[in-house]
Amino acid sequence: METIPKESCTKIGFVQKPHGIQGEVVIRFQEEFYETLEETPTLFLEIDTLLVPYFISEEGLRFKSGETAIAKLDWVDSDKLAKELCGLSVFVRDKDVVFADDEFAPSELIGFKLYDAELGFIGEIVDVTNYSGNLVLSVDYNGKECLVPFNEDLLVRFDGESLEIEMDLPSGLLDMENE
Repeated sequence: METIPKESCTKIGFVQKPHGIQGEVVIRFQEEFYETLEETPTLFLEIDTLLVPYFISEEGLRFKSGETAIAKLDWVDSDKLAKELCGLSVFVRDKDVVFADDEFAPSELIGFKLYDAELGFIGEIVDVTNYSGNLVLSVDYNGKECLVPFNEDLLVRFDGESLEIEMDLPSGLLDMENE
């Protein structure tokens, strides 16, 4: 059986909790993927580092908000099966991602190289999370995850062609000796 490579997919959220007793689940997703979730027939759940396809059944999705939806997935027909999916990351194929033309999608920053104006190269951005309108970059810094606020006031240089971002990071942000 051939699996889909994670590199050709985009993480859009996670299974938050079961909904009811018929196997429905609540999916919490990043707001920028609302249209993607609305359009895609297949979701991929990460189970033991592999992406397993789950098809959205005919009942489809019911959106609760701009960041949550109730999904009925084929072959998930009990609350027990739904509970087993809780906490799993939800992916879609890159080719299925729908971006509004005039909108910047924070997930587009994944893969950029982050530089500090003083320290130089910090690491590659591996994830971007939106906390109530505040973007936080997850960066692999010396083998450890470092969370960096993405704030316009800290931005020194943004190069979309070479996938580089330079920021003037607050002092002490990268001090990880106490961890």
